[in-house]
Amino acid sequence: MQFLTFALRAFAFLALSSAILAAEPAKGGRVALVIGNHRYEPAVGPLRNPDNDAKAMARALRGLGFAVIEKHNVSRDELMVSLLKFSEKLRGAEVGLLYFAGHGISVAGANYLLPIRSGYDPAAAGDAQGRRLLAETRLFNAEQAVAAMSAAGSACNLVILDACRNTPVARDPAQRAVAGSGGLAEMNPPAGSLVAFATDAGRTAEDGSGSNGLYTDELIRHLLTPGLSIEQVFKRTRAGVMKRSGGVQVPAEYSRLVGDDVVLLPAPSAKPAGVPAAPAVVSWEELRQRAAAGEVEKCVEELRRRGPDREAVPILATLLDKLKEALRDLNAAKLRAESLLESCDALLEAVEFCVPEMHPMRSAMLAKAHNRRGDILLLLERPVEARTEFDAAAILAPDDGYIIYNRGRAYLALGRREEARADFIAAASARFKNSSVRKLAAAALAEMTAATR
Repeated sequence: MQFLTFALRAFAFLALSSAILAAEPAKGGRVALVIGNHRYEPAVGPLRNPDNDAKAMARALRGLGFAVIEKHNVSRDELMVSLLKFSEKLRGAEVGLLYFAGHGISVAGANYLLPIRSGYDPAAAGDAQGRRLLAETRLFNAEQAVAAMSAAGSACNLVILDACRNTPVARDPAQRAVAGSGGLAEMNPPAGSLVAFATDAGRTAEDGSGSNGLYTDELIRHLLTPGLSIEQVFKRTRAGVMKRSGGVQVPAEYSRLVGDDVVLLPAPSAKPAGVPAAPAVVSWEELRQRAAAGEVEKCVEELRRRGPDREAVPILATLLDKLKEALRDLNAAKLRAESLLESCDALLEAVEFCVPEMHPMRSAMLAKAHNRRGDILLLLERPVEARTEFDAAAILAPDDGYIIYNRGRAYLALGRREEARADFIAAASARFKNSSVRKLAAAALAEMTAATR
């Protein structure tokens, strides 16, 4: 019981810390976290459509003016980091939206989203208390996301779980007590929130035979219908899914939304006379020149308009190098830290969106962007957030000694000297071939030792 209490307290702490860390309010904007998990291990069951569903949802939300954090095939730690970053951006937003496509199950009345490589095996957990503890430590409690969003203070929170698919974890008769009849359990969200399921509580939905799942396909269609309120979007989605499934699949929502109706896409007004000219086409060569000049905003805007493309990779790599150069002069960087952070955020989102998922440089570029963001947050004296960025970078690039060294700097700024020392020792070891980072780490260790004398 003590371990279960600790896990539940950890969940509450993360939700609270997400609100505390929200240092950059959205100021009336729209923010979304979109996750698609499909590469599950055989024991859980791989899926066909969540990857496509998440990509389609992210595109639709960007078209509706959302700042989107898009993630695919995330582990539990990566999911936790994503939620933390999402909460940082969410405070004061008009609408916050979390979309998850993948596997989800109910354990002891609580709903859990399944990360990839979770190692979740309820058959080895023993009694109900053991299964709940295992779920808390291996899976992701959906209520944790709802609580974090509510704590961040956005006016309208939407949690959409296309996560009611069949999984051996739920349908194995020997494990029937873990997941009941399958699917998710009813939820009671806080005021200002709506939780939507792809099908009724306790039921499962098919993954779908097309390029997108049935529920997400209908949902996107109605999200992009002008003039509909959020409630109307979900009502029409339910009607569409019921019609196409012959009444077998019935989506459900648990709503405690308050205030006036929120319309994501207003009905069009009368068009003024004349048609505006189409934006000029920018060549790849011109984009490379703009990147060399450090024109982050113009490059990112054009790259996002083009979508994922291998040609975007060298351009974004150049912009990341330019950002690194800007951080070398610490005094000048401190004066520009806020604008540098905005540029880094734009670059991070551009890498996530524009670099094809299977490109060999994707992880390394994401790690660089997180590492740069951590450096800037340290300049802004925000070491807790900086450490989160370095953690995310270390997951993506575990062989980069600079990331470990920088995380040690963040721990030192937090006064957590033992963690700092451990990172400096690691970064100074022969494991990392870069002699420059080994020297920096060794110097940091020497300075810590001198300070204790």
